Amino acid sequence: MQKKNQMTIVMLMCLGIFICMIDSTIMNITLPAIQEDLHTTLETSSWMLNVYTMTIAVLAIPMARFADMFGRHKFYLVGLIVFGLGSLLCGLSTSANFLIVARFIQSLGAAILIPLSMVIAVGVMPMEKRAIPLTLLGATQGLSTALGPTVGGIITEKLNWHWVFYVNVPICIIGIAACVCLLPLKQERRVEAKVDWGGLILSTTALFAATLVLIKGNNWGWYSEKALTCYLISVVSLILFIVIEKKVQDPMINLSLFKDRQFLGSVLIVSAGFVFLIGVMVLLPQFLTRFQGKTELEAALLVTPVSAAIFVFSQIAGLLVKKIGFIFPVILGFIIMGSAYYLLQGLSVDSTSTEIITLCVLLGTGFSFIIATATIASTSTFEGELLTASQGVFSMLRQVGVVLAVAIFVGGLTNNIDHNQEKTIQYATNQLAQLNLKESERAQILQHTKDILYANEKQPNESEQLSKKQIDAIVKDNSQNILSKMPAKQREEAEPLVRKQVYNEVMKQQSEIKGYSKRVNDYGADKISSSFSSLYKTAFPFVFVCALLGFTFRRTKKKEVATV
Repeated sequence: MQKKNQMTIVMLMCLGIFICMIDSTIMNITLPAIQEDLHTTLETSSWMLNVYTMTIAVLAIPMARFADMFGRHKFYLVGLIVFGLGSLLCGLSTSANFLIVARFIQSLGAAILIPLSMVIAVGVMPMEKRAIPLTLLGATQGLSTALGPTVGGIITEKLNWHWVFYVNVPICIIGIAACVCLLPLKQERRVEAKVDWGGLILSTTALFAATLVLIKGNNWGWYSEKALTCYLISVVSLILFIVIEKKVQDPMINLSLFKDRQFLGSVLIVSAGFVFLIGVMVLLPQFLTRFQGKTELEAALLVTPVSAAIFVFSQIAGLLVKKIGFIFPVILGFIIMGSAYYLLQGLSVDSTSTEIITLCVLLGTGFSFIIATATIASTSTFEGELLTASQGVFSMLRQVGVVLAVAIFVGGLTNNIDHNQEKTIQYATNQLAQLNLKESERAQILQHTKDILYANEKQPNESEQLSKKQIDAIVKDNSQNILSKMPAKQREEAEPLVRKQVYNEVMKQQSEIKGYSKRVNDYGADKISSSFSSLYKTAFPFVFVCALLGFTFRRTKKKEVATV
């Protein structure tokens, strides 16, 4: 195959990876608009996101295996058609359930495209030039994942959320036309094997149960009956899967993959890397919109430097891996990501745009070294069926890393916010106790504070404050009440003095309430915004611990690395 055609096919595979990975995060910032338009609950809306990631995690391995059996190029073409159809249906959705079904169809296409993009791109290059497509594919994965929120924010603000999905359709059509022109669809080599139905069912069951509990564990409770049932199903299915795969003639996964230290290191670091990347990309836009008053588009643009850094430094990281091996780039990547998490510990409502951009650049730079190393190492020296199987497993564990990140960071944030909301309510109660108010008035104001706090409004309003009309009415009523207790002869003379005294008391009370509101608002904003920084403070040491994963490559010889 000519060198020009080789690179064209590699770029076509990058296109497939790009549209699939960008759609894994593009809805994160678009979801509120979808929820408002389709009038969905938060529970239903979450499935619009989760069904995509879950399906890819569960089906990447069997889809990669079927591609070997029925033809990789034909299967890739089918993947583009299914993904494009699913995207079209997502855009046409007029109800939440329809959108969830459409997202499932879209994710079926992604479960085909993601592993096969890697396999086909690597397959067109000779072994000694694998680093070229792998570096490009690694950069594309990281870039598209980080770019998702930005693209979603821009499209939603300038057009509407439907176009977040419609834009995939012409890209898929271009990809389909390119496949027909470039890929040898006729008489392509296929693996003669039987479908491992036992392995298929058990692997699907194990992964489905594992990802389901990761997604729903925060709501169910990690030790609830449902969660324990998922743990049991996942563990038992995994054990049975391993037993069957060792005995069956044509296994779904060749378990010898995991004896390869280079491949094992790649799946460990890619899972860890995605956990720490998604942990920021999912939550930081929420912080910027909720506590700094940014628009969705402004928040998306502020996190764009993550994508830019990945795009730039992935190429450098790929060259570095080829020159010196895997260990140092992995360690360097996690140290740089750790620096970003160090800055995230100081995240507050007063954080400047410069500080946000700086930590985003560090995060993207560190991740670029991790994803470039993991992508190159994931192929090891595999060819044929082992190469396909390796990319199925690699894609699956990468998606598990995404699901795990959401479970850890969203769950941790929820717990932190709940704890700090309780602290804010206690603070408000103590502040109210110092005001000269009736018990019923204190209860009413406290309830209003709770309503604002739990409604997650960006800025609590001041509805405890009375309008001029209301103040006049209260002054009149209270004055009449006092005057009615006086002898009739004194009322007319005392009325101006009584009204002035009552007015002063009401205004003093309003001033106290206003002061209370400001103190509680400031305290609550500071406490609840700290839920984000304290979460990253907890995660900070784990980033550096993960740097030790670089030593899983310690027995890899330099001459083996140079040929990757």
